Amino acid sequence: MKVTYQYQFYPDTNQKQKLNHWLRICRYWYNRQLGDRFDWWDMNRTGIDACPLISSISNPREKPNYYNQKALLPALKKDLVKVCHSGELLDFKQVDSTVLQDVSKRVDKTFERFIIGDSKGGKKEILYTHTRAAKMPTS
Repeated sequence: MKVTYQYQFYPDTNQKQKLNHWLRICRYWYNRQLGDRFDWWDMNRTGIDACPLISSISNPREKPNYYNQKALLPALKKDLVKVCHSGELLDFKQVDSTVLQDVSKRVDKTFERFIIGDSKGGKKEILYTHTRAAKMPTS
């Protein structure tokens, strides 16, 4: 017989702020890694009609993987990281390294699923929330 336990957590205001800050750091790390992988994807794709005599084909960049991106964590933990679009300073030292490594693992799984595609071999369309809301039928 398996027995499971369910716990409920009622954080106070300080704990909520700390958890939100950790979540913001993890979200930034996830988006930064995923952006790096999509940059690699865009830079290393070459059209079928690309001919080296007409246009130059650049040397492919090494594919970012779990281990390469996880190796960046010690450098990020040494100093504050400034978010470009908001100017916010994030301190990666506040979040445990195993949590950030788990974020890296999740990015790796997500991007591999994107590359493989669906069961028919097609790529899944990337929809953002604002385009999804715009395509919904109105009644």
